[in-house]
Amino acid sequence: MNDISKWLFFVPGQLREEIEGDLLQRFEKDRKKSVRRAKLRLAWNIIRFFRPSIILRNKIKIRRSYMIRNYIKIAFRNILKQKSYSILNILGLSLGMAASLLILQYVKYERSFDTFHERAEDIYRIQYNGYHNGVLNFESAVAVPPITTFLKKNFPEVEETTRTFPRSAVMSYQDPSGDLIAFQEVKMQFAAPSFLEMFNFRIIEGDRKTCLDGGNKLAISQRAAKKYFGNDDPIGKQMTMNNDLPFEVSAVFEDVPENSHIHFDFLLSYATLNKWTDDGSEISWGWYDFYSFVRLRPGTDVTALQAKIDAQLEKERGEEWRKANASQQFILRPLLDIHLNSHLLYEAEPKDQRDGDSIYALSIIAFFILAIAWINYINLATARSLNRANEVGVRKVMGAIRSQLIKQFLTESFIMNVIGCVLALIIVRLSWHSFSQLSGWNIPLAYIYHPEFWIMVLSLFAMGTILSGFYPAIVLSSFRPVAVLKGKLMRSSGGNILRKSLVVFQFGASVFLIIGSIIVYNQIQYMKNQDLGVKLDQTMILKGPGVIDSLFSSKYDAFKNEIVKIPGVKSITSSSTIPGDEIYWTSNIRLFTAPETQNFITAGGRIDPDYIPSYGIKVLAGRNFDRHFNDDDNVLMNEALSKTLGFKQPEDALGKKVIFMDDTLEVVGVIEDYHQMSMKDKVAPLAILAGNTSRFFSVKVETENYHSVVDAITDPWNSFFPGNPIDYFFLDEFYNRQYEKDDRFGQVFTLFTVMAIFIASLGLFGLASFMALQRTKEIGIRKVLGSSVSGIVMLLARGFLQPVIIANLIAWPLAWWVMGRWLQSFPYHISVSPLFFIIAGLVVTVIAFVSVSSQTLKAAMTKPAETLKYE
Repeated sequence: MNDISKWLFFVPGQLREEIEGDLLQRFEKDRKKSVRRAKLRLAWNIIRFFRPSIILRNKIKIRRSYMIRNYIKIAFRNILKQKSYSILNILGLSLGMAASLLILQYVKYERSFDTFHERAEDIYRIQYNGYHNGVLNFESAVAVPPITTFLKKNFPEVEETTRTFPRSAVMSYQDPSGDLIAFQEVKMQFAAPSFLEMFNFRIIEGDRKTCLDGGNKLAISQRAAKKYFGNDDPIGKQMTMNNDLPFEVSAVFEDVPENSHIHFDFLLSYATLNKWTDDGSEISWGWYDFYSFVRLRPGTDVTALQAKIDAQLEKERGEEWRKANASQQFILRPLLDIHLNSHLLYEAEPKDQRDGDSIYALSIIAFFILAIAWINYINLATARSLNRANEVGVRKVMGAIRSQLIKQFLTESFIMNVIGCVLALIIVRLSWHSFSQLSGWNIPLAYIYHPEFWIMVLSLFAMGTILSGFYPAIVLSSFRPVAVLKGKLMRSSGGNILRKSLVVFQFGASVFLIIGSIIVYNQIQYMKNQDLGVKLDQTMILKGPGVIDSLFSSKYDAFKNEIVKIPGVKSITSSSTIPGDEIYWTSNIRLFTAPETQNFITAGGRIDPDYIPSYGIKVLAGRNFDRHFNDDDNVLMNEALSKTLGFKQPEDALGKKVIFMDDTLEVVGVIEDYHQMSMKDKVAPLAILAGNTSRFFSVKVETENYHSVVDAITDPWNSFFPGNPIDYFFLDEFYNRQYEKDDRFGQVFTLFTVMAIFIASLGLFGLASFMALQRTKEIGIRKVLGSSVSGIVMLLARGFLQPVIIANLIAWPLAWWVMGRWLQSFPYHISVSPLFFIIAGLVVTVIAFVSVSSQTLKAAMTKPAETLKYE
């Protein structure tokens, strides 16, 4: 009977040895009287120990569950006891997390462009750089067509290539009833069959591999199918381009996602274009209007491949380049880099292009907002430390160890963050649609249900719980019971310094964000309101007829004579381009007396004689085109082009001969530079030819009743240009669309700046309220001794205003450096005014003063009899 441990398996290990010894001692005593009786009594005693008080005694898991339940109970008791403190903390945490989640989803969407394609990381667009006289002349998103063939032929690393060619035209369909459905379409691309093999645009009907194989085939989007065919099946039906070129609808694809860097509703078979151009769209090394893409084999060293491409091009085309004193460079740019970091000539969707640095800056704002919310918690928790000192002292005297106290305070932080997290998720869900509208994107609500979103939520929650709770827990658990219970606990100077340092960070971040918001807003307004050198107001643009004949010029003159008779119409003019429309027409130009090697690249356009006066463009030297002269062999140029050609003054260019578009032309006038595109781009050289053109008709109106003008134009339009749908828009709206995304970004930036300031003010408000409460008796004594209310308010406010002033002094140079670098990315930008910094500093200082004085004033207005009646 010496080994009875196997019968005590139910006894906790830490008690087993002691119980076993007691039982054996009793057994030996009983055995002296009767062995049989001793065994029975031993069995009975073992059975008596089989009870919950023994089985569950000191079990670690049960003990932990009791402790956790106790932690939670005390945490809720403290949260409910300090309602105002809890509300401020929870509100700050929930707003901070909600703002950060919204920002991070916005950033995620901006970075999601083109990621829906399989193997998107292996796809590259070919950037085309043109050099003349050894100088970089342009950087273009479009390239020459033979480059894709060249790459696939010479480099095994290139797995697949494709190219597209943008086009606009009138598309029409005659339904079974005989009605003609026709629209001006601009989202059209000629595309090779490999385009749908490389990119994963979803085909709904038709064969992906063959729908663009061969001539006169057409794939259309769901949107286009609905517009032209309603609920009918479009497959096999015939559409017509410009009333003369038939296409068979061979496929229907899902509408191109918004987060694609290129958009289209029509894909036309590339073989059709080759037939039109006698294969010029395959072999021309001088025609750069083609978006060209390559897909590389996985694991390809792009840097090494780029070096090989440059070397092979030099080998095959170097001699020809040297003859022309020019060269071409073709650079592989990652597909996933285009939306945020590519700002070249002829981007596919320039209005959607974003600045990657600005997007990443929003991520920093998200961090600032979260940090400010967490700092609020830390400051308020540590400021309340004196109130909770007695609690800590008593609990330590009763046997609590420091680790238990830390767990208690971390539990409070955990619960606060849980409540804040739940509220944040509610705010995110309720504000999702409004925030998407504000950002200018249709950010999918499905983002909320992605695992990455919840991983982010849990990560922010865990970081918030630890970062906001750990330091207060360490501080609160460090109090010595003897000092606390004797009332000798002193305020820690280190704690005050840390608290002030955190306030400096909060308001330094706020000042920085305010300065950033002011500069972003002023830069956008500067670009929108700066004199463009061209008048955009009260201009209605008619999209010219896509279907014309050899009599167009005479028809246009007759149409023009009819339009100017309409009441409210000031003038009408035709042009191949309008302000805000990127010019794709480019060519070489050189002085007639210069050798062929001294060519320059210039944009080109065609206008009628009324274009210059209608748009208020100044003629610096010479004359405008005049219908009383034969200007077929003449050219106008802007000042930028005259300088490019070497003329010091505009007058020096008059009468000079130039070779442009392989024609010898005489310069009859030099016009002032005007901003064809937004002020985010430099004014480019421009050569202008004379003549009527069918692309755009600009109607200058003098009435606000645009509908009556459109109604009056409709009959002459249908009479002179039958088969062409009338389509119009207003130039100021069209031009300013270039700033739409910048406006949206500015609004998002400002919104979260305001939120950051609000959250920081919540913390300061709570801190000031608590500190005023701590000094209530001091305030009463000061009032008894004769201090005024204003003097007391200033005394207490001074302690808070000092870190705010320091925050200004730190934030100003940082904001000046960062925002100065941001402004340098614009060719035309505002100068950073000291007034911006003064305004930001005053705003934050006033907010801080109001937050503090509102609480200190309340304390200062209290009667001394109330505050000192217990003394």
